Amino acid sequence: MVHPSTRKISALLTLLTLLMVGCESRQPFVGVILIDTDLPTLYRGELPIGVTLDPGSGGKDLLSNNLLLNGGWELASHLEGCGYDRATGEVVTPNGSRLPYPLPEQHFGWELIGQNIGISGDKSQHYLLAHVSSTDSLVGIRQNLRGVEITPGESYRLTLTAQSTRPSTIIATLVDAEMKQLSTPLTLTPTSEGGRLVGQLKVTQADAAPSLFLEIKATEGEPYLVQRDSISYWTSQSSATVTIDDLLLQKVGYKERYGLDENLYALLSELHPSFVRFPAGATANGLYPGNYPLYLDSIQLMAPLWTLNQNEYTHHFGYPQLLQLAHALHSTPIIVANFGFSDPSTIQRIEDIKLLPQRIDYIEQLIAKAPQHQVAVQPGYGLGGAEYDRRLTQLLDKLDTIYPNLQLISAADRSPYKEYSDYPFDLVLPLISYNNLAHIDSLITQRDQLLYPQMMSEATFDTDYTKGYFLPPLALRAAFMILAERRTPYLQALGLTPLIATDLEEQFPIIEAKSGTFHPTLFYQYLCDFTQLRGENLCRWDSNNSLQSDVITSLTADKEKKTYYLKAVNVTRHPLHYQIKLKGKNSNFTSVEILSYTSTEPTTSLTPAGFAHYEKSVTQERLRLSSHFHYLFAPYEVVIFKFS
Repeated sequence: MVHPSTRKISALLTLLTLLMVGCESRQPFVGVILIDTDLPTLYRGELPIGVTLDPGSGGKDLLSNNLLLNGGWELASHLEGCGYDRATGEVVTPNGSRLPYPLPEQHFGWELIGQNIGISGDKSQHYLLAHVSSTDSLVGIRQNLRGVEITPGESYRLTLTAQSTRPSTIIATLVDAEMKQLSTPLTLTPTSEGGRLVGQLKVTQADAAPSLFLEIKATEGEPYLVQRDSISYWTSQSSATVTIDDLLLQKVGYKERYGLDENLYALLSELHPSFVRFPAGATANGLYPGNYPLYLDSIQLMAPLWTLNQNEYTHHFGYPQLLQLAHALHSTPIIVANFGFSDPSTIQRIEDIKLLPQRIDYIEQLIAKAPQHQVAVQPGYGLGGAEYDRRLTQLLDKLDTIYPNLQLISAADRSPYKEYSDYPFDLVLPLISYNNLAHIDSLITQRDQLLYPQMMSEATFDTDYTKGYFLPPLALRAAFMILAERRTPYLQALGLTPLIATDLEEQFPIIEAKSGTFHPTLFYQYLCDFTQLRGENLCRWDSNNSLQSDVITSLTADKEKKTYYLKAVNVTRHPLHYQIKLKGKNSNFTSVEILSYTSTEPTTSLTPAGFAHYEKSVTQERLRLSSHFHYLFAPYEVVIFKFS
């Protein structure tokens, strides 16, 4: 016989077991996301998102698709009217400003080999000039190919213009770091009249970092008798002066559309950018990040190039191609023009005010080239102050009367000088990280948008993951884009950078350039999903969902408010169980489509950087007219819900 007290203990244990099983099978949620379809629309309209065509190498290289940077010798050429201090490696401008600048013989990308070879020309045209003789040991140039890994059997097409005063040859080969041949040699023969020379290089050996080597030789002629004083001798020695310009190297089979690689054009088409901007602001101001030899880059990441008498090195690049490209993509073209400033922080680096009429005429020429003048112009980037606004006013005074519908973007907030502005200004943000999202939010919302409309053309993200709170690159970008979508009423447009980069891990670009080809990244996929899965009605979000929340969200709905799009990102490294509460007369959703980007790193990982790699999945669930929906957010998960 079982004692009554034993039965009570057994029943109690059974009850505790059932409670524990119930807790395990249904974890309590740690947060609630409310979708109330009865709340009024906060704003009607989608945030325009565009791109800047500038990979950080001057932009011109992107539109020409040349595998050789600086094929036209624009960079590090002689600056007319300036002196040079070789002791400090600085150019000295006429007004005494000193600017870091490579030595005249250090032409970016090119290693000059031998004597009597260098860049020559004037401010409008530069070319390689070599004086060679048949007795020279070796005269030539070598340059690394940009982002190219070669394999046997591939062929590359080399095009250049050349001229020679006497018979000579140019021998082109692909070589490795030790100058060993990686391709069949190509011999080109320039003439005294000059002209375009074309040939192919066939790869014979694989290499991950090849270079193009051009050797210039004077051709030995027929033996002739030389008589000097009492000495006579026979010789075949000869000499020649050779000029080379406009080098272009492309892979055979390469196809282009509107000046772009065909694959790159296809990726941009799929992205549907609202605007195509060119070049980047730093380039337009005369700053070339990453364009100098490594030891110079380590001194200063952005070395300025002096703007003098309109001798800027931005010029118009491939502006006609930009207009054609923007038209094909149904995007607004935005040209960023040099406005006579070399450095926004130094007043002495401003072009003489007497040259402003020429500068305005130059900008007007750019506008006039556009069909029906449907183009936006931004004079400079990140500039400001009374001097900039004074020059901008003169620009507007002339162009407003000629182009009443001109779309002009100021490089500075005009609120200190004007009661209101008819033109948006470009808001320059600090490097974006999770730690300053709230600060960036305050920068966006601090102005009255009816008086001072604004856009953000170059949102750039911090790549130093060792400081502050860690957030994987994709999660950080998603958090910022969700913030921007929530602030759509304050923004006329948003641009994200970098568009293209070769270092996927460090720069996390939209498009990766690898071995001369272009590939979409996870960020590209998310950007496509972000723009395609949104409605024109910006909905009010839960007041409890701030930028300090564990899950940051934004909510939009279609025109009829029958389909809702919830974007969310888990900014913690912990799985979070949330309840998504559905409320209102239009909340009788029958299904939810879930696009999820989750980290491939195990949740037990002790290395936060391991969460940088993601995979995408798409699922669909039936809701059965339920008033709530439970979701377990994975660590650092980025997700888009489509309720319909």
